[in-house]
Amino acid sequence: MRPSQILSYAVLAGTSLAQGDIGALLASQPELSTLLELVGLIDGLAETLSAASNITIFAPTNDAFAAVPRDVPEGQAIENKNDIIAIGALLANHVFKGVYPASVITDIPTFAQTLLDSSYVNEIQPFSNFTGGAYNELVKNGEDVCVISGEQTISTVTEADIMLGEGITIHKVDTVLAFGAPFQLFTYRSGYFAMNAALEAAQLAIDFGLSGPEATGLNISDFTIFVPTNEAFESIGSVLASADQATLQEVLKYHIIPNNVIFSTALANVTVPSLQGADLVFTVLEDGSAWVNGAKILYANTILFNGVAHVIDGVLSPLAPFDRAALDPAAPASDRLAFEGATSLSALPFTTASLAFGGDLMTYTTTPELLKTVAAVATPTAGLTATTTGAPRETYTGAAMGMLPGAGMAVAGAMGVAAALV
Repeated sequence: MRPSQILSYAVLAGTSLAQGDIGALLASQPELSTLLELVGLIDGLAETLSAASNITIFAPTNDAFAAVPRDVPEGQAIENKNDIIAIGALLANHVFKGVYPASVITDIPTFAQTLLDSSYVNEIQPFSNFTGGAYNELVKNGEDVCVISGEQTISTVTEADIMLGEGITIHKVDTVLAFGAPFQLFTYRSGYFAMNAALEAAQLAIDFGLSGPEATGLNISDFTIFVPTNEAFESIGSVLASADQATLQEVLKYHIIPNNVIFSTALANVTVPSLQGADLVFTVLEDGSAWVNGAKILYANTILFNGVAHVIDGVLSPLAPFDRAALDPAAPASDRLAFEGATSLSALPFTTASLAFGGDLMTYTTTPELLKTVAAVATPTAGLTATTTGAPRETYTGAAMGMLPGAGMAVAGAMGVAAALV
């Protein structure tokens, strides 16, 4: 990241900029002309944002917009400038509630909410379904300030702390922030085929981010889900081979926490009820590693369309309570199986031929190192709450509502938080 440049808008454009004219600011920045064009497509948006208080805008450069593939929702919004709902969703995902200067962003992740809420739905899809707005992750990567958004997207700040009046902070970024994917689309693109196929085989009456004619069950939101690796499923293959559908449903529901978006930095030594009903036991060790029952969280905090996913190295079992005292962190995953007597099978009973989103052409060939190394951090909290971690310097109190005329935007006047676990 280049050194922070705090611009004096009184010098740039006299009193109008000093009062907070975001359109004039963007016009004064040649590398933000595409963003200016998109903002101008929505009547009154520039004025609405200028009137807001305590927001942070991550502003993609022209090169960032040009690099977005045109076959993804973000690219279609950029290319088809006649879809103001898609454009509004794209822009809303770059406006964060609260003031986040570069100085408050550290190597301990902050999960902040944006103005992208469930009101953004066009004829093709909804764009997010979080209570209080979609989440993105703010974190340092060496000396760089980064934003981690959906689809394993990492955006690096190239110019930080451009101030517009007292209540708006702007950071230029080199990559457009992405929307979170529906859960089973994430599992397909990431190669977690066993979890994807297991959910299909179980025929759970739950949809993870689908709507319209494709939705066949309850579309839950604000959830946390644990994703065993393919190897984890294979390690208990003998159990899966003899399990009926009802048992498979119970096991998979045990991997879901409803109505709580729980990021790794909020974890502590607590128990939390699962969708299945039995408790999950969380453990955070002094080395910062996080565990759920006897499974280690390998890769945390994948932001989805309507929840967060954590990849783990074992399949969890609701059949018997887990005793935290029995956790052996030094043991390999093969010695920490939750199903006693299970043996490995490479050919699982549910076929990958019926994968949800099978045939999708986008895949994540490698997980970026930054995403793999952002780990849970031990905290002194006695409980677990689904809240943002790492407070902004000022919380959002603005009037950036009605970004789309008649869209029914319902932006809370303060940082939205999901229901707390006690």
